[in-house]
Amino acid sequence: MVFSVSQAISLFGDKLDYMALLAMIAFFSTKYNWESARAISYLSVIITLPTILFGPLAGILVDRWNRAKVMIICDTARALLVFAIPLLILKTGSLVLVYATAFLVFLFGLFFNTCRLSVIPNLVSPRRLLAANSFLNFVGRISTFLGMFLGGILVDWQIWRKIGIPYSWSAGFYLDSLTYWVSVIALIFIAQQIGLRKNNRISEPMVKKERSLPQLFYDEISKTIQDIKQAYRVIRHLPPVLFVYASIILMVILGAAIFVLFVPVIQEARAELGLGLGTKGVGFIGAIGSIGLVISSMAYGFIGHRIRKRNVILGGFMILGLIAVLMAAFKTFLPIIPLAFFAGIVLSPIFIAQDTLIHETVPEETRGRIFSTREWILHLSFAISAFLIGQLTIFFSKRRLLFGVGIFIIILCIIGLFLTRNKKIG
Repeated sequence: MVFSVSQAISLFGDKLDYMALLAMIAFFSTKYNWESARAISYLSVIITLPTILFGPLAGILVDRWNRAKVMIICDTARALLVFAIPLLILKTGSLVLVYATAFLVFLFGLFFNTCRLSVIPNLVSPRRLLAANSFLNFVGRISTFLGMFLGGILVDWQIWRKIGIPYSWSAGFYLDSLTYWVSVIALIFIAQQIGLRKNNRISEPMVKKERSLPQLFYDEISKTIQDIKQAYRVIRHLPPVLFVYASIILMVILGAAIFVLFVPVIQEARAELGLGLGTKGVGFIGAIGSIGLVISSMAYGFIGHRIRKRNVILGGFMILGLIAVLMAAFKTFLPIIPLAFFAGIVLSPIFIAQDTLIHETVPEETRGRIFSTREWILHLSFAISAFLIGQLTIFFSKRRLLFGVGIFIIILCIIGLFLTRNKKIG
């Protein structure tokens, strides 16, 4: 309970951070006449680089280290770095420094999230994994709703100027820093109350042996390579894990399209074929989707065991593809409301089913590597997708691209249902 609530508070801060980043990009896009879709796609690449570069290595190290200490150190670092972002941009006006800081924030986030996903089976019994993932998802979705709904308001709230914050979007970073400190305090409490093991391997007798520096380096490299090979053997020989990894591709293509294409449509003026709602509109539509996330997180915990996880994932993505097509077609705000709500309804069960498939099938000693490799694939494909989609806006309108992506996702899901019909997956 402490873990779930503290991470929900931290997630609330993360959503404020995202709202602040979008508002900051909109501010600089207006100031320097940038194309907002491409500016967002460049930021997407920056924030995914840590996972692309260090994803598999993070899982190996997390399986060796004390996970509680890693999470505490990472959230402490993120609290300090996030607080520094508005100070850097306002002091120097250099987005290069902001991108560098964002890179470090997401690098620490990579190690933190790998630990967070790996420790859940240490907190509950195996038969409660689905319920635990559902509850963690449920409270997380509540914070997502509040973060999206209030975030859009907070980053545009003019009252911040009266208390000495000249740009309202910078307040989102300061509040996010505060939520990280809440997470740090909660993690210290958990570590003291129950403790988290240094790693999940049986300790071997320590034999003191003198080794030269080159030999030590060679041994560590060899050990790391063997750990990576072991992780990929697990992925290859466990169909549910391979299925989850394949479904990640659907997630990132669709997510990148929404992030790069639909967010600017919400922000842009009606004269530019947008909805004319600004960053507040992004927060409001995100909050509507979050209501669906909350409801389905709670409901899926009760009925999820009755439905094949394979059907939940592929069927969910098929519905999301259809929603993307409809979002691209509608040019007024009113029809977007039910679409965002139903997108949230469908999305939570997909996340829960993916995590539970891994928890149920992956050996404990390789769990960190499997989750970190999953994050690596997710972020690498997201960066590539976001960059390519951003560049395609030079040739096609945002709405046409979103329509095409939705159709593509539906086709892939139909193929996936056919290919996995006889597989033992969930």
